[in-house]
Amino acid sequence: MRILAALLVLSCALWPWAAHALEPDKAFHHYVRTDRSIQHGLPQISVQAITQGGDGYLWVGTQAGLARFDGVRFTSFTPDNNDQLPGAWIRALHTARDGRVWVGSYKGAAVHDGTGLKAVLAADPAAWPSLDIYDITDDAAGNLWVATTSGLFQLRNERLHLVEESSAATFSLLAHDSDLWVGVQGGVRRLSGGRWTDRPLPAGVDSAVRRLVYAQGRLWAATGVGLFTLEDSGWVAFDSPSPLRDTPVEMLFTDRDGNLWAGGDSGLIRIRERQLVESIAPGDPGALAGLRSAYEDREGNLWLGSQWDGLVRFSDSWTRRYSSAEGLNDPIVWSVAPDPDGQRAWVGGNDGVSILEDGRFNLSVPGSALPHPQGYNLLAEEDRLWIGTRHGLVFVDHRGPRAGQVQQPPLLAPMADTQINGIVRDDDGRLWVATTRGLFTEIDGRFVAYGEPEGLADPRVRFFLRGADGTVHAGTQGGLFSLRGGRFVERGRDTGLPPGQDITAILERDDGSLVVGTLADRIYFQHDGRWVRLDESVGMPANSPFFMSEDSGYLWVAGIRGISRVPAQDLAALATGRIDKVRGEMLLNERGDPMSGQQGYCCNGAGNSKGFVRDGTLWLPTRDGVVAMEEASIETNTVPPQMAIERVQVGEQWHPASTLEGHEFEANERDLAFEFTVLSFRDPKSTQLEYRLVGYDDAWRAVDPLNRSTRFTNLPPGDYVLEVRGRNDAGIAAADVASLSFGILPRFHETLVFALLLVLLALLLAYGAYRYLQRRYRLQREALEQLVQQRTRALAAANARLQEASQTDPLTGLRNRRYMASQLPVDLAFYDRETAQNGDRGEVMVFALVDIDHFKPVNDEHGHHVGDRVLQQFAQVLTGLVRTGDYVVRWGGEEFLLVFRPMPPEHLATLGERIRAAAANHVFEIGGDRTLRLTCSVGLAEYPLFRGQGQGQRPSWEMMVDLADKALYYVKTRGRDGWAAFRPTAKTNADTLLRDLQGGPEPLLAEGRLQVLGSMDPPDIG
Repeated sequence: MRILAALLVLSCALWPWAAHALEPDKAFHHYVRTDRSIQHGLPQISVQAITQGGDGYLWVGTQAGLARFDGVRFTSFTPDNNDQLPGAWIRALHTARDGRVWVGSYKGAAVHDGTGLKAVLAADPAAWPSLDIYDITDDAAGNLWVATTSGLFQLRNERLHLVEESSAATFSLLAHDSDLWVGVQGGVRRLSGGRWTDRPLPAGVDSAVRRLVYAQGRLWAATGVGLFTLEDSGWVAFDSPSPLRDTPVEMLFTDRDGNLWAGGDSGLIRIRERQLVESIAPGDPGALAGLRSAYEDREGNLWLGSQWDGLVRFSDSWTRRYSSAEGLNDPIVWSVAPDPDGQRAWVGGNDGVSILEDGRFNLSVPGSALPHPQGYNLLAEEDRLWIGTRHGLVFVDHRGPRAGQVQQPPLLAPMADTQINGIVRDDDGRLWVATTRGLFTEIDGRFVAYGEPEGLADPRVRFFLRGADGTVHAGTQGGLFSLRGGRFVERGRDTGLPPGQDITAILERDDGSLVVGTLADRIYFQHDGRWVRLDESVGMPANSPFFMSEDSGYLWVAGIRGISRVPAQDLAALATGRIDKVRGEMLLNERGDPMSGQQGYCCNGAGNSKGFVRDGTLWLPTRDGVVAMEEASIETNTVPPQMAIERVQVGEQWHPASTLEGHEFEANERDLAFEFTVLSFRDPKSTQLEYRLVGYDDAWRAVDPLNRSTRFTNLPPGDYVLEVRGRNDAGIAAADVASLSFGILPRFHETLVFALLLVLLALLLAYGAYRYLQRRYRLQREALEQLVQQRTRALAAANARLQEASQTDPLTGLRNRRYMASQLPVDLAFYDRETAQNGDRGEVMVFALVDIDHFKPVNDEHGHHVGDRVLQQFAQVLTGLVRTGDYVVRWGGEEFLLVFRPMPPEHLATLGERIRAAAANHVFEIGGDRTLRLTCSVGLAEYPLFRGQGQGQRPSWEMMVDLADKALYYVKTRGRDGWAAFRPTAKTNADTLLRDLQGGPEPLLAEGRLQVLGSMDPPDIG
C-alpha cells in the first residue's frame, strides 16, 4: 500500500509534462470533439464530476455510479458491485496532492488509493451516518476539506470531522493561497487563520454558490442567478450579454491557458481577461447544453460533463473549418482562390460562389446564375472573378456598368458545356483554361484549343502550369505533357514516369524541377533528370493529390484522403539512396485511421484552384466547407503516457492486478487473461501497446490499441513477469514499463518429488533385476572383485610411489622443482585470499634462492661422490632452518630454493643472515677425517613485491624466483658469502622491473628506482 501511494505521489510530481490547453483564439466548434455516453460504457448520461488521478486514469462521476476511463474502456463502480462506495449519485471528485482520488456522493465519501475504493466515515457516525457531499478540495498544507449539506468537514486520521462555526450547509470549496473559500447559501465564507469572515452576495440574491474559481486575478462564483466576481466593493454580477446571464450556472472552470469556462442548461461561455470572448447557446454549432462539470487533463484535453449528453472531450485542432456555421449556404466546396487584396478568399461551392471575409461567408454568385450551380474552378483578379463550372466558363466584373453580373460572351462559347478544371493567367497576361476537351488559350481576341491534333494524346486536361522558364505543362488523364515548338510532347516515358498516368496536380519547385500527383495515390518528383516515385512503399502516406505546395521546408499534399507532409530535404535523400524511407506524416484524414493525425473532411476535386498557401496557412476546399491548416500550429502530443495492468482473469473470475503481485496460482489455474492499458486520451486508437511474458516468451508482441488484453492457455508451471509498454498517438514512449510478477504451481506429476519417485522406482526395478541376474554369479563376482581390489591397491601404491619419486630429489630427499611448480600457485592463491578476506597485515612470503659458493672445485678436486655428500649435508643444514609449512627444494645442481610462509618484512635481514651463517659455520665431512668449509650466496625476494597491488596485478611465482635469482647474482658478483634482496621504491615500475634488471641493477639503484638490502652493504631495514 505504501509503495502504491508513493507511486501516486510520483505520478503527480510528473504533471509538469502537461501539455498546453485549447488554443484560445479559436472558435469552440473548431476544436476536435469526441463524445462518450452510455453506449460507450458510461454508467449514466449525467456527468456531475470529472478528475484525473495520479495514475493517469480519468474518473467520471454520474448519477448512477462512478466510472474510471482509460480512453477506450469505462470501468464502473456502484454500491452494488463495490460496498466501499457509499452512494451511486456522485457529486464531487477531487485528486489530492498525494495522488489519491476522493469521491463525494450523496451518501458519503470514499477514496481510491490506486488499489481500490475505501469508504471514509465521519468521526461521529452516530451523528452523521451519511453525508450529502457537494465538493472536495485540499490545500497547500495537505488538509482535505469536504463541503456537505451538514456543514464543512476536515479529514483527520482518515475520518471526517466537523469544522467549528461552519455553516449548516456548504456547496463549493476553493483553496487559494492560505485561505479556504466556502460557498454557502447567499454568499461565500472565508476561513483564514482559523477565523471566519463572510462575503454575502448582493442584496436580494439568495442563491447557493455552487462553484468557486480563482481566475484572471479575481474570485468567481457560480450561482443560481448567474456569474459573480468579487471586487473590492463586494460581489458584482458578470453582466456581459450571454446565454448564462441571470440563469443558473452549474459549471465553472479555468484551464491552464487562462480561459474561464462557465456553463449550465442555457449554454457555455468563455471569458478571457474578464471579457466575454465566446458564447455558445443551445442550437449553435458545437453547442453542449446542461453542463455540470469540466476538467483539463495532462495532455491539454478539455473534458465537459453534461446532464444530458454524457462526457465530451475537446482537444486543440491544427485546423479551422469554415462551413455552415460561418454562413456557407452548402457545405460542399469545390474550389478556393485568394483575392488579390491578400485578405479575402473566393469559394466555389455546390451552389454558387461566396466570398470568405473576416471568418464569415457572403454569397456572391448564386448557383442559379451559373451555367452549372457548382463553382468548380476560380481565378480571382483585381477587377474580375473568373468562374469555371461543369458546363463552361463565365466571369463577373467587380466594376463597370455590368458589375456583379454573370457574363458569358461569345468569346467563351468554345468552352461551353465543358468542365473547367483550371483557369490561369500567365506572366505574359495570357489566359489559359484547362478543360475536359483540351487546353484553351486566348490569342488575338479568340480562344484557341490544344487537343489531340496538337499532341495531347488525352485531351482531358486536369491541371495547367506555366513554369518559370515559360514552359507550358498540362496534366491530363493520360499523362504529363509539355508544349514545345507548338506541339505537346509526353514527359517522363524514358526517365521513370510511367506512361498513361492520370495527373491530378503539378508543382514546380524552386530549382525548376517538377512534382506531379496521380489518381493512383502516387507522387513522382524529378531529380537529376529522372523521376522518382513517392508513395507508401517509401514512407509517404497514400493520397491522390489535388493540391501540392512547398512551404516552410515541407512538401504539403492535400487530396481525397486528407492532408499530409514530408520534409523537402527527404526527397533528395531518397533519390540519392541516403535513406530508404521518407518521414511522411498524415495530418488530417477523413477515415480516422490510426497514426494519421486528426479526423476531418478533405479535399475536393482535381485541378487548379484546389488550394493555396497564405501567411503559413493552407486553405483547402472540402466536403465540409473550407479548411484552414496553420503550419505553425501543428504540434504533436509530447506527454508520455502512463501504463497500467488492470486486472487478471482466472477461470471465470476477474481480479484486480494490484492484489496479485507475487501471487502463486494453483496448479489447475493455467488459463489466464490480462487487461492492461496505455493512458493517453488525445487519440487512443493511435496509441501503441506491446506486451511480453518473461519466463514464457521474451519477444514483445503488439496488440490492437482498442482491444487492450491478451490471454494465455495451459501455461506450464514456473515464475513469470508480464510486462507492458506503450506509446502515445505521437509515438512518445511511456517512461516506465508496467509489470506484474506471478507464479504457477506444478501439478504433482510435474514436481521434483514425482520425478525423484520415478527415478527411485526405476532404480528399484533395476536393482531387483540386477540382484536376480547376479545371484547365480555372486561367488564368481566376489572372487573377481577381490582380485580386482588387490590389483587396484597395488596399482595405487605404485602410482603413489611414482608420484612421490617424480616430485622428490633422489640424492637429497628434498622436494624438487616439479613439486614446487604444482604447489606454489596454490600457496600464493591462498595467501591472496587470506589477505583479501582478513586484510593486509603487512607480512610477506619470502623466496630464498641459495647457491653453494665454489662448488665446482669440490667435484673437480674430490670427485662427484664427495660433491654428492656435500649436497646431502647442505640439504640437512637448510632443512634445519625452516618451520612447518616452509619449503626446501633442490632447485638444480648446487642451487636450493626455500619458501617461507608469511613473516614481518623486517625479519628479512635476519633470515638472510641465518641462511648464510648456517652454511658458513657448518663443517662438511667428506670421508675419513677430511672436512670442508663452504659458504653460500643467498638471493631473497618478498611476495607481494608491491603493496596495494590487486590480486590480478601480483607477480607469478616464476617472477619471484627470477627476482631472487637476480639478487643471488648480485651477491655472486660482489664476493659471494652473503645475501641480498631488491625492494621497489616509489619510482619502481612494476610492469618493467624484471626486464629492466636484465641490464643489471646498477642503473635502477642509481636512479632510485630500486633499493638493495643485504650483507654486502649495510642493510636499510625500515
